[in-house]
Amino acid sequence: MVQSAVVPRSPRTVNANLKARSRKQFLWPVAGLVLGIIAATNPLQVKPFALHAGIAAGLADALLVLVLSANLTGARVAVLMAGLFMAVPCFVRTAPLYGLLLAGFLCVPFLAAAGLLMVLPMAGWRARLAHLCAWSDTYPLQRCTRRFDAAALVNLFLATAVLAAAIAIIKTVAAHGLDLPVRWLAGGIGALALGEMATAGPNWVMAALGINVPPFFQSPCRSITISEFWSKRWNRAAGEFLRRCCFAPLARRGAGFAMGATFAISAVGHGLMVFFVLGRWKMAVIFGAFFLVQPLLIATERRLAVRRWRPAAGRAWTLTALAATSALVIEPTLQFLEGSWGGAQVSALWPTLAVLAFIIILSGIVSLVSLAACPAATSVQATGPGQAANGSQQPGKN
Repeated sequence: MVQSAVVPRSPRTVNANLKARSRKQFLWPVAGLVLGIIAATNPLQVKPFALHAGIAAGLADALLVLVLSANLTGARVAVLMAGLFMAVPCFVRTAPLYGLLLAGFLCVPFLAAAGLLMVLPMAGWRARLAHLCAWSDTYPLQRCTRRFDAAALVNLFLATAVLAAAIAIIKTVAAHGLDLPVRWLAGGIGALALGEMATAGPNWVMAALGINVPPFFQSPCRSITISEFWSKRWNRAAGEFLRRCCFAPLARRGAGFAMGATFAISAVGHGLMVFFVLGRWKMAVIFGAFFLVQPLLIATERRLAVRRWRPAAGRAWTLTALAATSALVIEPTLQFLEGSWGGAQVSALWPTLAVLAFIIILSGIVSLVSLAACPAATSVQATGPGQAANGSQQPGKN
């Protein structure tokens, strides 16, 4: 899935390279989302487009955002257009799984347009690409020696196998009664396996193509606190965007208020994505409620000083706390995905391969775009994902 809130731990300076134009600029992304919501209601209840048309619309959307964002007026038009394009899945005839993947893909141009709107205009498409691929210049892009990352490939294979097993279990247990805990546990394991796939897949692709791009996921199952899960390991690009564009402007009212508000914004974003796919507000509200609970869990773990616990105990706390609330997001997700992978007699292989292909293709696109944006002069020796050229770990977002 796509977006997450972020939990800063220290009051250090943020947005060092972000030149805010005006608070009024935040109204434009909101207006774009409103346009998308209006379009997503689909009053005629027709879906005239096939999946390939939706993918083409997403690619055209991304290209137009890159071209139009050269100046302030164009950036405003781009974010309005990208918000409107978020409703495309509501007009596409496809299985819910592919509709969800398409919605996640269409989030990228919208976030890019919103990010470019918040900074001074950049001359040249390569500069805009580099700014976006480096997460608003947080992690500079670097070329590196091409190599075959066997460890990443093995991790990708294992995570894919776990996801397939989780889907197989979900397909065989009942969606009611005493089988529900098993169903939710399998769904949670599948979500963590997806996080591992989204960690290992890009690492393998980027190493093969010779580009060092900041990782989007960082082995979420290894988190020792919920704060670390959201701020350093799960969907780090969206977390960085929320930190810069939501937390930082609100931090003057207190870190606690800013954290709660940022998670609330994340809840709205996730709920809207579900609405854009299904057109059902009830399921969207339940889905978004999961993110509203997270600040309470983080406040609890801070009171318990979980960060001082042994790593194994902290990891057990994190996974248990997330599992206790995961039904809010797991059950709605499973309900609309089950129509995509058939009954128990249908193999779990096909939905698993669809997710794997999405990760590999998206990683390839990001890598190739980053190569196009990164000057050849910045070539360095191969380093690990998320590391600087000197081999040191890049600083976290907190």
